[in-house]
Amino acid sequence: MAVLHHAFRCAVRPAIERDIRDLLHMWQAGDREQLSVLTKERYATLATRDDVHAASYLHPDGAAPSWMEPPFISPGLAAFILLAQNFSPLPTLSSSSDTNHDLLAKHLPRLGWSEAEVDFLIHGQPIETMLQDYASATPKLFPGDFAHTGGWTHPDKIPSLRACLDGLRAEPPVSSDKAVRDAWRVLNERNALEDARAMLAGLQDDDWLVMSITH
Repeated sequence: MAVLHHAFRCAVRPAIERDIRDLLHMWQAGDREQLSVLTKERYATLATRDDVHAASYLHPDGAAPSWMEPPFISPGLAAFILLAQNFSPLPTLSSSSDTNHDLLAKHLPRLGWSEAEVDFLIHGQPIETMLQDYASATPKLFPGDFAHTGGWTHPDKIPSLRACLDGLRAEPPVSSDKAVRDAWRVLNERNALEDARAMLAGLQDDDWLVMSITH
């Protein structure tokens, strides 16, 4: 089975932010029944979103609906379902080859990228990291048992990622270390750098980058 990278943009605007705060208020109040009801209602609106189902194992014949029951619901899963109706698909790191995300993870550090930069480009952070910004009165949020709620990269990180990719448009100088030249050549030949640029090009200033990798 192919290993695929999935990517979406999610604009977190004022109305959505209010929904997030309401959701976190339910969680803080311990109202899991209402949180479960809300999540199931929003899940029903995703019936035709095969792209979201495939990226997050949300198909109704899978385990996801069970995790929406009151004993198992988590703020991360509830928020993901709430926000998913606003997801717009982006070109992914699998556009040219289903292994390009692995190639980027392997070779970008050789081209000077930090571990954090690579993570922001390929994986993102847990959704709870994003939610914590809206949870000033809520204790630290931890990932729930349903783990397929995407990796989230903050809009503030996108300009620097674009700049780093733009800096790799030209081939490294011949005087560069051979490992550096080889890393650039592999990524360029496999179109991995262009796939990454295309993914980021579709993002607006207030868009979160939401990603997942499925097997």
